[in-house]
Amino acid sequence: MTTLKASGNTQIQKLAGAIAGNIRQEGEVQISLVGASALNQAIKACIVARRFLKDDPTPSDIAIQPEFVMQNFATPYSEGDREVTTIMIHIKKAAFDPAHAVTSEVPQHENEATPAAPVEEGENK
Repeated sequence: MTTLKASGNTQIQKLAGAIAGNIRQEGEVQISLVGASALNQAIKACIVARRFLKDDPTPSDIAIQPEFVMQNFATPYSEGDREVTTIMIHIKKAAFDPAHAVTSEVPQHENEATPAAPVEEGENK
């Protein structure tokens, strides 16, 4: 399984293309990341990858499963390793369901509150 890496500076479109490409070829891929900004970029890339896969001649979808992983990193200026909590996002190919397909439209909910009408001055309630 291919492991991609994400950071806060990762370009979303490039990561999304890599995710979609690996899903098409291998059916699975994983992303390794550290930090909130890297997680933000990775999740956005997953959303864009879903759009890429939806537009294929035989559309498919993805399922993601996040996991915390403890990793040791060698530190250059101190003795010993430093333990860091990383996030590993496992992504697998899933069956395409048109009811849950990605769309650019924002859904309107029936129970959504409507804005109140402005109250005129001198009007009593």
